[in-house]
Amino acid sequence: MKTTQEVAILIKKQIEGVITSEETKELRKWAQEDPNNELFLKEVLASDNVFDDVLVYMEFRQQLGDSWISNFKQDTSDKILRGQRKENKRFRLRWIGYAAAILMAFLAYQFFYVNDRASPSEQFDLANVEPGTNKAELTLSDGHKISLRADKDGISGDQHLTYNDGTPLFSLDKEKLAKLTANIVVPCGGKYQVTLPDGTKVWLNSSSKLTYPLVFQEDERVVRLEGEAYFEVDRMIRNGKKKKFIVQTQDQNIEVTGTEFNVSAYGDDMRTVTTLVNGAIAIVSGNRRMTLRPNEQATLSEKGIAKKNVDVQHFIAWKNDKFLFYETGLTDVMRAISRWYNIEVVFPEHVPSTFLYGEIGRDKKLVEVLRLLEKSGVKFKAELKGSHPKLIILP
Repeated sequence: MKTTQEVAILIKKQIEGVITSEETKELRKWAQEDPNNELFLKEVLASDNVFDDVLVYMEFRQQLGDSWISNFKQDTSDKILRGQRKENKRFRLRWIGYAAAILMAFLAYQFFYVNDRASPSEQFDLANVEPGTNKAELTLSDGHKISLRADKDGISGDQHLTYNDGTPLFSLDKEKLAKLTANIVVPCGGKYQVTLPDGTKVWLNSSSKLTYPLVFQEDERVVRLEGEAYFEVDRMIRNGKKKKFIVQTQDQNIEVTGTEFNVSAYGDDMRTVTTLVNGAIAIVSGNRRMTLRPNEQATLSEKGIAKKNVDVQHFIAWKNDKFLFYETGLTDVMRAISRWYNIEVVFPEHVPSTFLYGEIGRDKKLVEVLRLLEKSGVKFKAELKGSHPKLIILP
């Protein structure tokens, strides 16, 4: 690898037309080592009047790394302050020279420093971000895998797997059916509804997964959830006893006999929130057991489990295709938006203590939802890095 001075000599010879064939090979080899070197060489050869200033820039980068621009700005400020104390013409002429050099170095910095970054971020038009849709993938334990149709809102699972409107998926042998487990995976930007073999209805939110058997056992019904879902559980009686329905999450079990409730158990939330709409449920975590009545909510976190009264509509609005915020923390709001619009959200180091209020349909484009947030003082910018949009919350 050649030093800056060696490269500068070769470029100077190239400009003056006195470079040898061997030196041309050396310069070409240096240019091919890095696409930025090649871009740099083409620019300098096309505009040799900036050659000296760019050499200064290269020397700064080689000696000081990325910190040079901060030092340069500080030196410039010092020169400006000193210039304000001097009135003689000689200094003013010298300052004009300083200004010219500063301008040239800054232009070099803008071109070479900004453009040599890998995968530069670009401004992104938020109007292009559409809301989520019906989207899910069904996988059976025997290897069957189906991307479920977006023009259907759900499926029903019994011996004949169908969409909710009766459109068939496929049929299975009854004997084989009892041995199979189904996984419904809803990605970011998706939602789907599942009717289980016992008639229980489950609405799955974005970035969620439901695992269940295609035939429930005689004594109990057990499903497993990752993410968020709303359950409308069918009450079942077997041999004079209520047949339990159990929802397993990573850190708790929910025991149900027949009721409606919402459970949010996203791995990146660091908590599980269960909200009871009607009926009764029991939450079991380790050696703790807590029962809930309608309009009560249990929150399980590393601090333990706590219960409080809530307005359930704020926590089940997503099922009815709404965003409903009432004293909702900024982090919770942006996570919901991130999942529904499939856009990465980046928070500042210190997240502002902001609580939001408002209601808007989840069928709206992202830009319309963000206008609502702007009214609450939330500031942000959008970027596109590679092919994935990113929303950056500003402090």
